[in-house]
Amino acid sequence: MTLKSVAFIAFLFATIFDSHGTASGFNAAKSSKFPGNTRSCSSKKPEPLHSSSTSPLQPIAPAVETKRVQLSQVSAEIMTCRPRSHESTLSPHRPPLLFLHGSFHSSWCWAEHYMPYFASHGYSCYALSLRGTGGTFAGEGVKKVKIDEHVQDITDMIAYIRQQQQEQEEKEADRHSNSSSSIRRSTMSEEEQDLEYCRPVLIAHSFGGLAIMKYLEKNLLIVPSAEDDDVRAGEQQTHSLPNMNRRVLDISGVVSMCSVPPSGNGKMTMRFLKRSLRDSWKITAGLAMKKCIRDGDLCRELFFGKEDDGISDEDLTRIQKYFERDTVATIDLMDLAKRLPSVHTNVSGKAVFWEGGHVPIPSLVIGATEDFIVDKEGVDELGRYYGVEPTMVDSAHDVMLGSRWENGAKAILDFLKEQFVVEK
Repeated sequence: MTLKSVAFIAFLFATIFDSHGTASGFNAAKSSKFPGNTRSCSSKKPEPLHSSSTSPLQPIAPAVETKRVQLSQVSAEIMTCRPRSHESTLSPHRPPLLFLHGSFHSSWCWAEHYMPYFASHGYSCYALSLRGTGGTFAGEGVKKVKIDEHVQDITDMIAYIRQQQQEQEEKEADRHSNSSSSIRRSTMSEEEQDLEYCRPVLIAHSFGGLAIMKYLEKNLLIVPSAEDDDVRAGEQQTHSLPNMNRRVLDISGVVSMCSVPPSGNGKMTMRFLKRSLRDSWKITAGLAMKKCIRDGDLCRELFFGKEDDGISDEDLTRIQKYFERDTVATIDLMDLAKRLPSVHTNVSGKAVFWEGGHVPIPSLVIGATEDFIVDKEGVDELGRYYGVEPTMVDSAHDVMLGSRWENGAKAILDFLKEQFVVEK
């Protein structure tokens, strides 16, 4: 392979994690409720990867529902899954969960296992299809979506979840006015109730983790006002950063799985090229050139591992259709290039908004032992960003799908129990 060929591979590979589905042929149907939607589409709900038949001895999983919500700029497809009636008594002690997908995916990838699993443990679950993917139409003729637009959609979705949770809590309080949960709530301040019950934990996979980082940077890196400058005039500064961490985040915590590190893809690209030109080409061809949509073997190797991972040929064909639906357009690379690598880290790689004595929000970084796309060094870099030790699970890149999905789910559940659950 010539030097020019290697350079070409590096150039294509450098866009891999930045390629993200936007305007698709499967957009929201025309509706008077959503006047901004003018493009017709299939409204068919994604089929489950496996048969929905259930043994009489097996509990029926909580149902996943697909709906549309009007955000500030788009009509978005979301999925929801709430605890069943006998599990709902647990939910006041657990924050809601917002699942965010990565490239080639949308909210469907969480519906097969993760949403029913966490709902069965008492968590209200929401999944958002980011702008431009399957059911969230980015606009007629739109072929590029900026990362800030995804951040805006996430921000809007968080506000929607908080409203939904508040309304649900009010209903629960009315039904159980004498319950221990109501008595406990009466001893808490309004701010404490809002924090504990309504602010979601963000759970992201792959590219979705980069959107979370940009959300944090937008909401925690606060530019000081003129009044702040006057107040601080003459004061001895403990650090050189601006007036940060003065806002209370609208989220409770962050989980990133197999996510893009804050440096972006550049360093990881060079590591892959040094290790194996063959594997580098597979990633480039499969993702940047979208060959995984047509090549079943390549798709399986990149996302699910070489060995059988519980994904049948029928499942794989269905997943490839979803991939095609969710990758018609791409993220705005010119815009994203200005934002990567993240400049908001210190010399050790930790996010600067965790400095100055501020206690970081609870964070979990998960990597996969058989990840073909994000290497261990990238996982470690993301761990340094959040100031945590990464957790490695036995899985391929698509941690939430396949026969080993529960490995990542259990790691998240342990984290949630440790950080948030208040026993009755």
